[in-house]
Order: sequence, then C-alpha cells, then structure tokens
Amino acid sequence: MAIDISKIRNVAFIGHSGEGKTTLSEAFLFNAKVIDRQGRVDDGNTVMDFTPEEIAKKSSISLAVASATFSDGYKFNIIDVPGFFDFEGEMYQALSACDAAVIVTSASGNLSVGTENAIDCCIELQKPCMIFISGLDKENSTFHRTCEAIRAKYPKLVASFFIPSVVNEKIIGFVSVSSGKYYSLSGENLGEMPEHIKPKYEREFNELSEVAAENDEVLLDTYIERALTMEELEKGINIGMKTCGCIPVVGGSGLQNQCVMYLRDKMIALFPSPKDARKPVALSGDDYVEIDCDPNGPVVLHVFKTIVDPFFGKLSVFKVLSGTLKAGMTLHNMGNDQDEKISAIYSVRGKKQDPVSELCAGDIGAVNKLDDIRTGDTLCGDGIRVKLDPIKKPSFVYSMAVYAEKRGEEDKIFQGLRKLREEDTCFSVTKNEETGEMILSGVGETQLDLLCKKLKSKYGCSAVLKEPKIAYRETIKRRAEAEGKHKKQGGGAGQYGVCSVRFEPGAEDGIYEFVDAVVGGAVPKQFIPAVDKGLREAILHGVLAGYPMVNLKCTLFDGKSHPVDSKEVAFVSAAKLAYADGIPKASPVILEPIMAIEIIVPQEYLGDVMGDMNKRRGRILGTSVSGNKQIIEAEVPHSEILRYATDLRSMTQGRGKYSTRFERYEEVPQMYVAKIVEDSKKD
Repeated sequence: MAIDISKIRNVAFIGHSGEGKTTLSEAFLFNAKVIDRQGRVDDGNTVMDFTPEEIAKKSSISLAVASATFSDGYKFNIIDVPGFFDFEGEMYQALSACDAAVIVTSASGNLSVGTENAIDCCIELQKPCMIFISGLDKENSTFHRTCEAIRAKYPKLVASFFIPSVVNEKIIGFVSVSSGKYYSLSGENLGEMPEHIKPKYEREFNELSEVAAENDEVLLDTYIERALTMEELEKGINIGMKTCGCIPVVGGSGLQNQCVMYLRDKMIALFPSPKDARKPVALSGDDYVEIDCDPNGPVVLHVFKTIVDPFFGKLSVFKVLSGTLKAGMTLHNMGNDQDEKISAIYSVRGKKQDPVSELCAGDIGAVNKLDDIRTGDTLCGDGIRVKLDPIKKPSFVYSMAVYAEKRGEEDKIFQGLRKLREEDTCFSVTKNEETGEMILSGVGETQLDLLCKKLKSKYGCSAVLKEPKIAYRETIKRRAEAEGKHKKQGGGAGQYGVCSVRFEPGAEDGIYEFVDAVVGGAVPKQFIPAVDKGLREAILHGVLAGYPMVNLKCTLFDGKSHPVDSKEVAFVSAAKLAYADGIPKASPVILEPIMAIEIIVPQEYLGDVMGDMNKRRGRILGTSVSGNKQIIEAEVPHSEILRYATDLRSMTQGRGKYSTRFERYEEVPQMYVAKIVEDSKKD
C-alpha cells in the first residue's frame, strides 16, 4: 500500500538510560496493533531489546527500528536509542535518519544527565523534539517538579502541554494546555476541566503563550498587547518546533499505556513529515546541495545503521532521502564507488524483517547480504551522484590493550572485532608500534566489556582487556665516555674491534646523532658505518627499563683495529659494548609522555575537576567559558589518565567531556622510576 509522505513520522526515542524508552516503544507498537501484547524489559520479551546481551543486561545497547502504521494511515518509524553514555554514537546515527525526537525522562522531580545531553544534542543538530515524562503511574512520581527542573535549565524553550489531574495522589486524567480540554488517561474527552486545575491551567497557558510568542517578532508584539488566539498560538509553536525554539512537554506511562495516544497525536501535529523537515545536505562534485524529499526524484539512500547476524547475515538499515526504491534496482555506492543490486527490501520491526516491494522518499527500511555497504554510505540511482557527510561520532577516550585468552586465537579475535566494527563504528582497533600491543579504543569501559562479550557469544573467542603499556622513553642528562672492545679468537679467523665513544644529550633531530671524530685512521673508514649501525641497534633498548633511548649524541673519537681480524661485525659488537658501559655513567633517566587535555564541564564541577587534575600531576594552563560550560586546558602525564573517561563521568555525573593529544616527553619524577622499572621487568 502506497504511503502518503505527509503521514510519515520518523522519530527517535532518546534520553537517559532506564527511563522507559523501550517500554514506550512497546506501548506505541501495541496501540498500532503491530504486536498483540506489550512486552516488558525485565521479562526480556520486548521488540526493541532482542539481542542476548540486551536481554541479559535488561537495557538497550544498540538502536533498534520498528515501523508501525495506525488505522488512520499515519506511519511511524520509531528508533529506540540506548541511553547509556558509552553508546552515544547510536544517538547520532538515529538522529541522522530521524526528523524529530521524543526525549523520555522519568518523573523523578529532577533533570537527568541523559535528558540534558539529549536536549543539547537536538538543539545542536536543529532537530525538533518534545519531552515525555514517563512513569506517572508510579508512587512518588511528580510531573510538575520534573517539568520545573527542566524548565529551570531551559527557561525560554520548555512549555508544558499537559496538566495531570491528581486525586488521592493518583492521576485520573489530564488537561491539554493547548486546547483546554480534559481527557481520561485513555484519551476520552471528559468535558469541563476540574476547578482545582484551572489556576494551574492559566499559568501554564500563559507560559506556553510566552514561549510561542518568543519565536516570532510579530507574535511577540501581539502578546504584549493582548492574549494570543489559538491560531496565533499554534503558529508560534510550529515556528519554534522547526528552530528548536519550543520544546513541548507531555506526560504519561508507557508501562500502563497511559496518554501514549495523546503523545502520538502531538507528534502528528507538531513533528514535521519528511517532506516538511529540514532538507539533508550532500556533496555534489565540489558543492553542497539540498536533497528534496520527492518520491518522483532520483533515488538516494543513506545507510545509518548496520546489524551483523551470524545466521541472517548483514542488514543495512537506511532512509530513503529521495525517489522511490524498488526491488531489483541497481544503485551506486558513493562510499566505495561500486554498484549494488537491491534484490530485496524490508520493513524492519526489531529483529523481524517484512518484505516490501518498494519504499518511497522519507521512509525507512533495510536490505541484507550486501557486504560492501557500510554505515554512513550514500547510495544513488541514475541521474544523481551525491554523498552525505559522515555521521558524527563521539571521541574515543577510553583505551585498553586486547589479548586473546587462549594462545592461537589472536587472528580470530581481530577478525571478530573487524566484523563488530561494521555494527558499531564508535570504536577502533590499532597496533601500537612501540609497545607491540593491539589497542581497543572506544567511548567507555562498558562499551569495551560488551565488545568482549559479543566476541564470545557471536564468534566463540574470548578476549582479555588489560591496561595498555605506556610508551616511555629513556635519555641521558650528562656527558660520559666509554670504550667498547670486542675480541674473539677461535680455530679460524678471529674478530677484533675497539671503539671509544662519547655520549651526551643533544641529538640534532632529537632522537639520535652520530658524529665521526676519528683522527689518524684509528678506526678504518670502512668500519665507521658499523659503529653507527651498532649504536642505532643499541638505542632501541635503554639501560634502565629497556625503553627506546632518545636525544642521544654519539661521537666516535678513537679506536683500534687489527689488519686481519677486524671485521664489520666486530665493530658492531664493540659499539654496543661501549653503549652498555657509557650510558649508565651519563645519568640516564626515564621520560614519560605528556598529554595536552581539554576538559569541558559545567561551572559547578570546575573546582572538583581542577583539584583532581592536580592530584594526577597535571598542570592547569588556564580556563575559559563557552556558553554555560567551563573549558579547562591542562597538561598531564599519560599514565595518570588511562581511566579518566570513567573517573570524569563519575565526578560530573556524566556531564563532563574531554579530548587529548600528545604534547611532548618529560622526565619521570624519581619516586615513580622504581615501579616503572619493576613493571618493565615483569613484562
């Protein structure tokens, strides 16, 4: 059945973890008669949480898509997004495909971190959003205090569309602020609103009118002179929704399926259809162009999620930006410059896929078993070649070294991680050439632990995570001279070489410099390169803890040779002996990598974060202000911030973020040298 684009709503359910997004999705699907009964997260039988890891954890760890068409013809593509901080990348993927978002928060009376982050993200990306305060059926729930806590943070944006009617601490109905009508929790019109609600209604209606008027200068002038009419109110709200200048708040209970249909009606009224939403921008040649959501235009798809199943294969979830996709079409993948034939198209509902013959512009669907398609790819039909910018990713700030639990499974581990990266693009696997370790980097500890569990369940291999080794260096602080003598006599030809080398800090390139200062032919010219070679090999291992030596200037000033027994190998060995004898006399020290770090936190956490940074041997370089956030610039040893992602999250209740870059090497304080040496011997 052909879908009217004006009746499509692509909506992401986002917010803090455990606030009821998956439960609300279940109620939504049940009301659309897509499912026969509502599942429960605790029972592990919901549509959206279907992987073994999600069922065991009782929490979403990956976005899930479900399509639902109601009897009035409105089709909703709901994307349930995990709320835990480590899966922030899933929210960016969902918002790249959705035209609007519902931010789900519990009626706890507070502004949760996840709610704050979700609102900020929608404002940054200019995505219309509304807030659903869930769990109003629970004891001690408070819609009013929760709404006020959110409004205190966003005073000129948040407006309540919902006033609960509470009798004996139990909600029995609600008033729609925009219409003034009184409804039961199931959505039936109950007529005149109760008297005890009228004063609150007047306050909320005035608050809503003020938010609506703020979005248009003409309306603001009108509001100053008189009350806005219903038509003027709706106009201001609609303008505000498009620019994120208005964030409506409604309430209910996903678990008890209360006020969910009211939420649906508000989503229809306030959220844009794909045709009315902000047009996506893509690169065409050297210029950026807007893509019209036209079912008769050229086909353009954007892949925003990849799901890899060991049995079903690879599922690529996409949004049709333009045109009408039909089975059998051949599209050009702008990501790898290859053609892909679309053999079958699916409508997605959690882990289930329903075959469809076509999908029009603005709709969301999936294709399977196209191994060369990656998350973020743009696929184009005939007559158009455009490419969307990469989907935004969070910074990879948490790194661990990954090892195979069983010897011989290393290749299996890394092959599994490569496959998992097709699903989760928010981690990387790289080899540290200095330490030889494979480094697994991501957003947080939970994400990396979960990747190890997926390796075990999907690919049958066990991985172990360890703190990565620090790439220390060694150098010297003063000048020293040493003689290296290599003499070997055997049954045949012997080996003989003697070299005198002066070691001092100050290599021209900052790493190693060799100077030939031999006079009188004490070391024949043909053997001088052998001395250089021996020293280059020697500096790969320092004398304290075996770390590479840097900033070392080596001057060959004397030596001895034998007309018969002197050979290149003898002078290579002699140079190494001189190194082993001279470096310990030149005051060797260990250097540690110093990282430049930028930390962004709310004002109230500034003191705690700066105090903690001082405890980590960090140096505060300065602070600045950006909006309502404080930016701390500092330098800190790398060894002190290996788990900083977790620690900063704990200190700031998840509101802090940071980024780092390598700055330079500095001498390790003497009190830490013994432990570094001891650890290197263990390794």
